[in-house]
Amino acid sequence: MFALIIKSILVLVSLLGSMIFVQRKFNIYAGFSPILTFCSIGTLLTIALMFNILQIVSYLLYALGLVSFGYYTYKHFKSDSTEVLIEFPLRIFIVLFGLSFLLYGSSYFSAWDEFSFWAVALKELVVTNEMYGLNFADFPEYPRITTLIQYYFNKTISGNLHEGISISAHVVFSLAFIPMICYQRKRNYVNLILTCILLFVAYQVLCTPIYFLYADNFIAMLLGVGLALYFLLKDKNKALLFAAIPLAALTLTKPIGILFSVIGLGIVGVNYLFTSNIREQFLQKVKPLVLAGLIVLSCFGSWKVFISIKNTQPISKTTSQITFDNIMNPPDHYYPIRDSFVDAFFFGGQEIGSAILKPATLQKDIKKYTGINLSFLQDASNIKISALVIILLLISIALYHRKQLLSYFPQKYSFAILASTMFLAIVGYAILLLFIYAFVFYEITQKEAGELASYYRYMGSLLLAFFFFLSILIYQSNKKYTYYSIAIFVFFMLVLPRSFFSNLTSSAPITSVENRLRIGTQFDSFIQNENVQNIAFMTYDNIEDITQYHLKYELLPIQTNSEPMTFKSLTTSNTIDAIKEKLNPYDMIIIKEKHSEEIQQYFIDNAIVKPIFIIQ
Repeated sequence: MFALIIKSILVLVSLLGSMIFVQRKFNIYAGFSPILTFCSIGTLLTIALMFNILQIVSYLLYALGLVSFGYYTYKHFKSDSTEVLIEFPLRIFIVLFGLSFLLYGSSYFSAWDEFSFWAVALKELVVTNEMYGLNFADFPEYPRITTLIQYYFNKTISGNLHEGISISAHVVFSLAFIPMICYQRKRNYVNLILTCILLFVAYQVLCTPIYFLYADNFIAMLLGVGLALYFLLKDKNKALLFAAIPLAALTLTKPIGILFSVIGLGIVGVNYLFTSNIREQFLQKVKPLVLAGLIVLSCFGSWKVFISIKNTQPISKTTSQITFDNIMNPPDHYYPIRDSFVDAFFFGGQEIGSAILKPATLQKDIKKYTGINLSFLQDASNIKISALVIILLLISIALYHRKQLLSYFPQKYSFAILASTMFLAIVGYAILLLFIYAFVFYEITQKEAGELASYYRYMGSLLLAFFFFLSILIYQSNKKYTYYSIAIFVFFMLVLPRSFFSNLTSSAPITSVENRLRIGTQFDSFIQNENVQNIAFMTYDNIEDITQYHLKYELLPIQTNSEPMTFKSLTTSNTIDAIKEKLNPYDMIIIKEKHSEEIQQYFIDNAIVKPIFIIQ
């Protein structure tokens, strides 16, 4: 443990060295350097992954950061400079780094999608230093920038995969933009602490918990940062180039990242064109905008070329199913999906993020802390906070801080142009998301399309991006901002699930994690002694058993079936010969102890010869 602490401090020192280099080399505000440094490291690691030199580049970046910190430290004391070595925004980053490791350094992976992709992709990278090193080929088109940041921390701190370090790295990257709020503002520690808490909690309220390895939070954060960089800096030519860095990194988060990058480029591009005097020397004025677009598109295009060369598996379905004919003459299944989407967006048929107001929980809290019993709340229905409510919240924030916001838009109509482009972005994204559910997801799984699966984070990511953008712009040191912060904090507390607090402070494995770790222990000696390359996990009748994905993660490089397999479905809809054919690719069948006797007896009675491993 002591060795890990020392290595974590060295990583922090290396990062600070890189941040100071970025700050002084490019003459930018210290608060911008943490997020720009992380974006740059992630992009460089992506390039290294493409050229199969990932481990070398990781250690090189780590070493260069240490050398940089040593150089600037030596220079600082050697010259008796009055310039502060570690400025206030970087001290904020140090605190956030320490808190992230303190809270999550002993945590474990637990979310569904972590085991279906993110954690498995990370394990493959850490073990082999390359993609497809362990034959993990699910979602082959997914970029890896968030996973590569976690890889960097794992390699430089523990040397191997450590779940707590991975989650801590994820949280550090998520919070690296917070020092930006101090740009040209007076220090007010109360407002600063309140803002840090609000931005931390906003991840869960409006999208997904910050400690999940999902990329949706980064999509929101990077878009918000890109917009904020452009509107904070007065020199718009310089601002465009700096904004392009997070927007380029955004294309390397998920396949949909390019859409958010285009939204960001569209918002800043329209504002730049309509509020800058470009009539004279048009080509010279437009050059920074074109260059920013090229930076973003080159990152996106490079990954697409790499995947087309590297990948040997079929790419999953994309937006190619969204055709003009489908839109103008939609199939019958489109209408119920449309109705569900409209209900979710406007009326809270589904919530954004985790934003649900539970009157019964509120009644218990009020009674616990004040002694007042508002019994009428016990039977009241839960209220899911819709996208429309969050949009109205964003409008209220903008109106409340209108003087502060207008100070960033000295040009006539520039704020109106920004508001219009943001509104069009929300409307356009919502329509596209509806089409994705109706025409893309429906082709993959009708059940998830009908349920609007993961709508809470897909829609929430854009709204969270705009919340971050506004939060960076409106931060102030006066009492008016304090009142605003308290009001938003109260709203967040009203809709935040109470499980947030237990997950925030508990480092002990919960039941699901304990079961998953037990699976790994059971298979350790078995894997070493048996020649098993492909397994199939078969549940009795539960198609949504997460054990299948736990196996996918724990047993890698052994391949686990990608599609769920249930005994009931298999035996009621297939002949014996068809069952044997379906099971033929697998070296072993894994089942749970419950119903194991029935499954084994069926195999014996029907001469299905396959080794069976029973999970205790």
